[in-house]
Amino acid sequence: MTTVPELVAPRDPGLSRAWRSDRRTARRRQPDLPVAMALVTDGSERSTADVLRDAGVDVVGLLAPEPLESLAWAAEAKAPRAYSDLIALLSDDIEAVCIEMSPPASDIVARRAAEAGLHVLLAKPATAEAEALRAVADIAEDADLAHVVALDGRAWPAAWHVQASVHSLGRLSQITVVGAPSGPIGRAEIIDLTLRWCGEILAVCADPGSMPATTLTPDAPVTLALLAANGTTILINERMGGEIATATVTVCGEAGRMVVQGRRVRRQDGTGVRDLWMPTVPAERPGLVEATYDVVRATELDDPALVRGATFHDLLTATRLQVAAAASHKRGGWVEL
Repeated sequence: MTTVPELVAPRDPGLSRAWRSDRRTARRRQPDLPVAMALVTDGSERSTADVLRDAGVDVVGLLAPEPLESLAWAAEAKAPRAYSDLIALLSDDIEAVCIEMSPPASDIVARRAAEAGLHVLLAKPATAEAEALRAVADIAEDADLAHVVALDGRAWPAAWHVQASVHSLGRLSQITVVGAPSGPIGRAEIIDLTLRWCGEILAVCADPGSMPATTLTPDAPVTLALLAANGTTILINERMGGEIATATVTVCGEAGRMVVQGRRVRRQDGTGVRDLWMPTVPAERPGLVEATYDVVRATELDDPALVRGATFHDLLTATRLQVAAAASHKRGGWVEL
């Protein structure tokens, strides 16, 4: 039997701030109190509430673009409350908010949530402008709040294995990626990976005529090239429908190389060739699951420094590189950062 959610109207925001203060005090005695989270959604994904619950939060309310949508989607998501507008959500008894909307709406909601004293979880790595991310991060850090971004690459065990062992390859010379996901979200994912493996990026190219190589395989043109401060050249082929976990990533260094394909990591060095099989990830939206774990950890232990995954700062860096790539594609040549 479907329960009709309560349509919540705005109230005095001081009441919700007092509730959160009391909640933190109560959690010291009961550390396993569930994290009360609201979902702000445009309806693009209908499984999000279940994913959040499976990761350990209590989805207590939902806000959609229109009040009637809020009621209908809250009922579908089994959320007990629906919000008439953003002010109603921000003044409710919640500790965190998950935002699943396209920018610039997501940027606006994230900022308002941080200003209201809520932990912020961005379900997709997208923004309208880099400075919006900086503003949210600054507000959140001043208030000791977590600001977390869901990235599937952060939940990919093979990526963590490369990050932990890349130093054993000696000085890196090149990384190639065949079949990376296309579009702004996919590009944010692959840029985040290369930043974790190689560190600072000095220059970006998205101009076919200026690429250091035009193709990686006969059917895989290079669409994005990066130059890292450590001298590594990163050549990326992006494909419609590509996925991080199914792309072929080759990391080459002076002492050997690693080839990553999904769960399989093949390493070749002076001792020979060997295969490693990484653990599986959650079947559905692993990046959101890991990001939710971060919010739960930060809330339960009252310490945003415990966030292990991507923050708004990480998305800010990836966004600036995407802006540079767009400039390269428009005017040609490499763009230095």
